Formats: sequence, structure tokens, C-alpha cells
Amino acid sequence: MASLFGWLFETLSFAILWTPDDRGFLTLPFCYLYGTVTLAVYFLLGTPFQGRIADFCARITAGSRSLPRTVFKYVLRFSLYFISVTLLATLAEFTVGLIFIKWADVPLWYYGNFDRTFMDIVCFDFSLLWGVLITVGMCTLWRLFVWIADSMTESVRTVTAVTLITAVSVDFIFNCVYFISTGVHFNII
Repeated sequence: MASLFGWLFETLSFAILWTPDDRGFLTLPFCYLYGTVTLAVYFLLGTPFQGRIADFCARITAGSRSLPRTVFKYVLRFSLYFISVTLLATLAEFTVGLIFIKWADVPLWYYGNFDRTFMDIVCFDFSLLWGVLITVGMCTLWRLFVWIADSMTESVRTVTAVTLITAVSVDFIFNCVYFISTGVHFNII
């Protein structure tokens, strides 16, 4: 779901702010970087409400239930979460950028027109945006995704997961083979 929302966000942003552009490496409407980072955040950190950072903040602020201590706990929890997801998303963007943009010369994105960039593949402003979007998304949309998954039967969940994994894997393989054989990224726009 995050890959689909990421693709929609990218596509609509570019269509409104700049010019329509093929967003991402895949042919299907998925930006795998969004989905991968979202899953990594969930498995490594959890959400701001449940997970390693929430547990850590609860331990260090245990004891008093005073209002200032409660406010401090939540400010600390969300600040640490935001910093952690921002760093994780930036590291993922940098790694994928090195592989695709610098090594394979597939121009998936380019931050050369922005200030505060590193190698034109990481932009500080967008890193902060990703941190905000992931933090807000893990507080809101993640619960919706979990609710949708929980309301499916086990067999529907399994078929959906296998179908999506197969479709994205075949699409990724197709795009890799196309790139290796032609030397250019398959672009549908």
C-alpha cells in the first residue's frame, strides 16, 4: 500500500508542480522504495505508539504520572521516532540512489535543482519531508492498513500477498532485463 501511495504522491506532485513524469523504476504503479522503507520502519522501530522507541521512552520516563513528565514522554517519543525514520529513509534513498542513479545511470530522481543536497541524490529538505510523512503515516494510515489486513480472511490475505509479490517481482525483473539489454530505463511516459 505504501508503494502505491508513494507512486500516487510522486505522480500527482509532478503532474501538478512540474511536468508529468514516469515515477519510479517499475512499470506498475508502485514505488518500491516507499514500501521497502515503510516495512523496514515497522519491523525495526514499530510505530510511534508501539515499538522500540515507544518502549524506550516509556522505560526512561516511568514512575511519575505528572503532566510535565507525560508531555516530555510524548515529545521525546515522537522526536526520536521522527529522527530515526528520517535517517532510515535518507539512508535507503542514498543507497538506492548510489545503485541506480550513480552506478547504473538510471535517472529515477535528481535533486540538482534544490539547495542542501548530497551528490544530487539526497536532499535535506526532502529527507525532512519523508520523516514527517512516515511519522504521520505510521500514526494514521498504518492503522488503516492493519485494519484492512485483519479484516481479510487468511486465504484472501495469502492470495493478495502472493499476487502482489509476484507482480512486483516480475515487473522488477522485466525492468532489469530491459535496462541490461537496451541500456536505458523503460519509460512509459
